[in-house]
Amino acid sequence: MMDAEKKNNDGVAADANGVGNITNNIGVSTVWYGYDCVFSNGEYLKKIQEGESNLEQNALPQPSTTAHHQASFRRSGSHRSLKDYGWLRKLDLRSDVPSIEEIRDWAFNTLQFEENVLVEVFISMLEYYDLLEEFNLDRETLRRYAFAVMHKHHKDCYYQRTDIEGEVSVIGTTVNASEGDSKLSDGGHHTLCEYHNWYHAVSCSQVCFLFLTLGGADQYLESKDIFCIIVGALIHDLDHPGTNNDFEVKRNTELAQKYHNDSVLERHSISEGLNLCTRNPELDWLKSFDNIEDREYVENYITEAILATDPARHAGIVKEALEFAAEGPKAYNTAASISSSELVELKQFDRANLQHRIFIGRLFLHSADISNPLHSSFDVARDWAVRVTTEFSRQASKEKKLRLQVTSYMDGLDSEYNIAKVQIGFFSFMVQPLFDTMGKLFPKLSHLNDWGEANCDGYREVLAACENVRHEE
Repeated sequence: MMDAEKKNNDGVAADANGVGNITNNIGVSTVWYGYDCVFSNGEYLKKIQEGESNLEQNALPQPSTTAHHQASFRRSGSHRSLKDYGWLRKLDLRSDVPSIEEIRDWAFNTLQFEENVLVEVFISMLEYYDLLEEFNLDRETLRRYAFAVMHKHHKDCYYQRTDIEGEVSVIGTTVNASEGDSKLSDGGHHTLCEYHNWYHAVSCSQVCFLFLTLGGADQYLESKDIFCIIVGALIHDLDHPGTNNDFEVKRNTELAQKYHNDSVLERHSISEGLNLCTRNPELDWLKSFDNIEDREYVENYITEAILATDPARHAGIVKEALEFAAEGPKAYNTAASISSSELVELKQFDRANLQHRIFIGRLFLHSADISNPLHSSFDVARDWAVRVTTEFSRQASKEKKLRLQVTSYMDGLDSEYNIAKVQIGFFSFMVQPLFDTMGKLFPKLSHLNDWGEANCDGYREVLAACENVRHEE
């Protein structure tokens, strides 16, 4: 979920850039366009705030481009093409199943593959750890389950049935769904989720797989934990409507009431993902955990990990990670007495400590969820940026139509300039501080922010090109 939960009572006065500072015992806290953020380095925060201020002062006036930007949405089998702002690439989708070596690579891109192929990617990651054999999991049951998850990501979203009809229009975009290629709601309207869809689900699962394998985190986890992380990432946005929790709360939807305005969409996804097992015996992989303690363990671990993807919990997770970086295995009151030599060997985590293992799952799902800006390819990072900002624009449009308070960072994303600007800020305030701490906990992941910086350089080139056009005019 690359969206922010707007805080109305955070007690922080934000400046013109949506930034405001607060003091905290762990790190330096701030708010960026409704995001609660935490930095380990106050000097770095000051530097990027000054950079944001300078960028705002030099901002270009952005005329409306609604009449000029057009996008096409087309599905033929598993192929989709979405051209938006002249950025999103039209990919020739692959129908072959990638090898585990290709999946276990930072260059892997889920958007390159037909949807059905990604079911096999999911199975391959589980088989890498021999989890099917260890837990007596039926391969066909898991495949059917993954296909069910895939189709549920493409269904019409629940709020259409109780709140508003789905819209096909996007700010600055005209979207056309070809007849017969798209699933329709009872009202005949197509609901688009360009970002929170099956591709994002598998992408998060695969990034978690990289954290475990290339990051070396699997040494601190039991097999059940690894299974829960890979499966939890796959279902963390199940039945996502393309709008955020704040939209649910402002609309006072049935789900917002059901979950008391607390992590509404995350709790809904957990429920839907686990209920697929309980409602249909052919999808029920949970039955393999026939011991009641094991079943409760799996359900609880998946629940805790998915709840961590709520952006409202971002600051808390960063603070916990900073505590681990500072305290090592002493965090969460490890029962055993640890000598200095053992401390070096154990590094940051104690595999025998359940709380440590659950925290790794929470940290990984949240980190994978916002990892797109760190992709090794700028083209791929940019593809994801266009997708998520298209959803943001649609939410802002809905909020205006419904006369709700418009989410500020979702409004006006109708130009390359504005999208690039938001992406630079998102990396600087949210992604970079989180992965800086990740790199301290898992040194083999310390290079990821370098790719994020390189991608920001790409966005800065977009800003410079826009300014050159202005000067030429």
